[in-house]
Amino acid sequence: MVLSAILVAILATMGQWWFFGPVTKCLVYPLTTGTLVGVFMGDPMLGMMAGANIQLIYLGYISAGGTMPSNTIVAGVFGTAMTILSGADPKMAVTFAIPFSMLGLLLNQVYMTVNAAWIHQADKLLEKGNIRGVRLMNFVPSACMAFILYGIPAFLLVYSGSGWAQQLIDLVPKHVISALEVVGGIMPALGIAMLLNYLGKKTLIPWFFAGFFLTVYSGLGMTAISIFSAIIALVMYLNGNKGEEKVEKKKVKRLSVNKKIDAVEVAKVDDRGNAPVVVPEYTKKLSKSTLVKTWLWTTSTEACYNYERLQALGAANLMITPIRELYDTNEKQVEELKKYMVFYNSEVFTIGPIINGIACSMEEARANGEDIEAKDINAVRTGLMGPVAGIGDTVMQGILFPILFGIGCSLALEGSYLGPILSFVVFEALIFGCGYFMFMTGYKQGKTSLLKILKNGTIDKIINAFSIVGLMVVGAMAASRVTVNTPLAVKIGQGSTKLQEVLDSLAPGLVPLGITLLVWWMLKKKINTLYIIVAIFVVGILAYYLGILGYAG
Repeated sequence: MVLSAILVAILATMGQWWFFGPVTKCLVYPLTTGTLVGVFMGDPMLGMMAGANIQLIYLGYISAGGTMPSNTIVAGVFGTAMTILSGADPKMAVTFAIPFSMLGLLLNQVYMTVNAAWIHQADKLLEKGNIRGVRLMNFVPSACMAFILYGIPAFLLVYSGSGWAQQLIDLVPKHVISALEVVGGIMPALGIAMLLNYLGKKTLIPWFFAGFFLTVYSGLGMTAISIFSAIIALVMYLNGNKGEEKVEKKKVKRLSVNKKIDAVEVAKVDDRGNAPVVVPEYTKKLSKSTLVKTWLWTTSTEACYNYERLQALGAANLMITPIRELYDTNEKQVEELKKYMVFYNSEVFTIGPIINGIACSMEEARANGEDIEAKDINAVRTGLMGPVAGIGDTVMQGILFPILFGIGCSLALEGSYLGPILSFVVFEALIFGCGYFMFMTGYKQGKTSLLKILKNGTIDKIINAFSIVGLMVVGAMAASRVTVNTPLAVKIGQGSTKLQEVLDSLAPGLVPLGITLLVWWMLKKKINTLYIIVAIFVVGILAYYLGILGYAG
């Protein structure tokens, strides 16, 4: 039990301390952490099933701008650990996870508040010329705080053993557990409704109903729905591009900061007809290895996330590598690094790295004597971080995550370990492949390329195409994962008519659909999600005891 407690404590710490995205990004998600907790505690199947049930609630949670609507890290790790300790049915994991999640919000506030102290310490170290100290401040103190706030409680929970948890479950009457199962059957409607609220453009909402009714009538699984929806989205995207006038590609300078840059043509038109790329004739140039290292450092931008300057310390940390290569003296390196110790916040993994690539390009030009000032670099970074974050968060949290982890949850609840493995591997490959491409694009072509993409509507078309896939998957999830029905029966003479049979004759799945749409309506009315969670608990329990709703899992 000691080894299990240590491993779960490390997992909980790494879930909050985002020191390296390829390792830590998916530790935010209960499907991943639940499976790992199960492995560490000797019951991987129960851990995976518990994590999948918890994950369904949080499919629609979008964390942006330093806000955390619910602490999915604590919900996944602690909720799953409690489920395994108590030997409870994995459907009960939801009832454990939600209280832990609320406590986790307090832990996150403490974590981000205390982390603000480390950036002030980094300021002092930088003034003394200690660049290495800036890097240490980005990692070491935040790791200690994550361990204190998350690791120690997780260790104590697991180390305490299963006896008390099992006794606690045994004290709960069976009818109360049945009522809580109804609550668990309703709860996924919240995550689904949040995704609808995020993706639900009026013109695209019919795709949600298409996914729902395709599932209830055909019985197709989530993977099949995803494949069909992807084909539909691809056809619509390609047809939407037909007839568009092809604009002749022009020569592109790497930078676009209203500064004159002497340049030479270094490439001829290639076989595809692409125009030559114009690059500055520099004596100081960033090597490919430096660029790759800098991109890798971007994945730790949120290691010391804090309320005061959010990602500033992480942004300064990632720019240490290129600045060291461009400038020879410690004094000059310190001077150039100071401009990155200001407020900064953008999406980190998919689209956001383009800003860091642009910053590297501008730093290279500045080091070679171009008329680019520190304020020019920060003006570009500040101007792009908002729109880039909007695109990146939509792509990563609003589209890729719910599609892949929705499929993963469905596979996991069917008892397949392929669920968490597939969602983890594909998600990581997509976001970091995209991030690397965007970083290098930013370095090679500057902000001009991003502005052209924003202006010509390419991003909107791609997002709409992905949204179709997302909405059809969400519709399928509403049909298969909101697992409640009605046991109500109307007596007619000596016989009775079951209301569920009447509803099924009209259209299967109307009860889950109605509940999902009701929760969606509440979200559109700006009702706090905490109040909605409480309402689901109260209504679910009352509806069970009144004989209105039952669990259909």
